[in-house]
Amino acid sequence: MLSHSDVSRAHWCIVNDDYGPGWPLGSATDRSPVQYCRFGGEATPLQRALHRAASIAPASQIMLTALEEYREMWEPSAWLVRPYRRFIGDSRWASQLSSAAAILSLATRSPSSVVIVLPARCYVVDEWTLARGIRYALSELQGVSEGVVTLGMLDMVDGVDENYLIVSRPRFGRGLSADGFARRPVAWVARHLKSHGALVASGIMIGYAGVFAAHISKHWPGISKTLAKLSEAAEIAGEECDVPSSLNREAAKSTLRALRWHPPAFRQRVIAVCRSGWSGLNSPQSVARIADFLSSEFEQGRGFPQDYSNQSRSTKDLLLSGPDNLSISNGEV
Repeated sequence: MLSHSDVSRAHWCIVNDDYGPGWPLGSATDRSPVQYCRFGGEATPLQRALHRAASIAPASQIMLTALEEYREMWEPSAWLVRPYRRFIGDSRWASQLSSAAAILSLATRSPSSVVIVLPARCYVVDEWTLARGIRYALSELQGVSEGVVTLGMLDMVDGVDENYLIVSRPRFGRGLSADGFARRPVAWVARHLKSHGALVASGIMIGYAGVFAAHISKHWPGISKTLAKLSEAAEIAGEECDVPSSLNREAAKSTLRALRWHPPAFRQRVIAVCRSGWSGLNSPQSVARIADFLSSEFEQGRGFPQDYSNQSRSTKDLLLSGPDNLSISNGEV
């Protein structure tokens, strides 16, 4: 496994500040996107994502995508990100364009560079376990034919309000093959998927810049060139890269909607991470669960709720018990 110094030496991080929905945490009038809200007086999810990036890559190699609309919320936390590494959309319709511009800015000059995409809208209880999973994924990337690895989480009691990766046994190599994606299935479907080995999709992706760029260019051939020019001009000027939503007019809406970063549209290998205490903060209910968890004290386990700490470990739990134990048991996935 890579040491911390190896990991932080030559990789790039993109903190993807997807605007997401806003839900009231304390006041019913506070509808700020959840990544800007504090949970239990701690750092915001955005701040934690930026700290996570700083532990992986040097400050000069950290990028941020964000929206102009919420500048007063994200800018105070973005002091470590250099201006020309910030990709700012003028509206929420430019969110995907900003992410694409960040990737293309790197792929244009160094397609073999390794990029770690970190979502800002998430919550993690155990940062050490997550960091361990990222380091393991980095160490395995060279042997992955897809050129991209994503982290799949197994640590929620019911997994409600999460997106799921449908996985299977790979023909060769480590990790799991990603066969499909289920977007926030209803409770009984989520339980069914989990019982059959599906993993919660984290949105964390680790791969080569050229592989990401090829996926973008395939769906947005005209826009890709424009985005690359915008990012190049911003870097030369040493200023933020402003990404206008008007670029959407250069392609049909059906084409823009086709750009997806999950399987089967985007091939990737899955590395499973267990017991990180992950939540994608995808609904008011998931936010409330995290808030309740932080307001309570749990004596058992590593800070996890008692019902999870005492949960019996099935074959699949043993299979996915951490990045050092990724193998298939009894032919099951």
